[in-house]
Amino acid sequence: MWMVGLWLKFCGYRVTRIGYPSRSVSIAEAVEKHIEPQMAELKIEAGSRVHFVTHSLGGIVFRAWAARRDPAFPLGRAVLLVPPNQGSEIIDLVQPLGWPRWVLGPVVDELGTEPHHTPKALGPLPPGTGVLMGNQGTLRLFGHVLGAEHDGIVSTQGGQVEGQTDFIVLPVNHLTVLFKPTVMRAVRRFLETGSFKEA
Repeated sequence: MWMVGLWLKFCGYRVTRIGYPSRSVSIAEAVEKHIEPQMAELKIEAGSRVHFVTHSLGGIVFRAWAARRDPAFPLGRAVLLVPPNQGSEIIDLVQPLGWPRWVLGPVVDELGTEPHHTPKALGPLPPGTGVLMGNQGTLRLFGHVLGAEHDGIVSTQGGQVEGQTDFIVLPVNHLTVLFKPTVMRAVRRFLETGSFKEA
């Protein structure tokens, strides 16, 4: 996310990176033990709003945090880059094998596509949230489970979720979404206007 952060600083935003150890905690633990304590330390000026930009699993962690946030928190807009909002078809395929939990951590047990899995159990997105997906998957290994359009890791339609303010698909994959100028410009447009569409 460093490139996105540099771009937003260039655009005049104050940027703070909020991190968590994605391979060693559950989504709830990420929120409770890492996101909330870091958010509590933010110095938010009166009248300001806090925007968010996330990547992949970070979008699900953001949704989990937003679902339990203090209603008084000055939440602005959010852009979720390639989030598995409907769960991961790949996790459905490999989770029974056992080794993915060793590689990816406890989130493997939460990221399936069933109604009880975390992405579907979180409910609608908070207002002012846009979703940006990619359709240039170069990793063909899981194409048979992701469908015709995907970024190599997440299916394009798997990013759609109730409550999204806007939705866009760009010619990027799950990694290059973090570096492409078209993505940077789209992120800026949404944070400024609430829409990915060019004026």
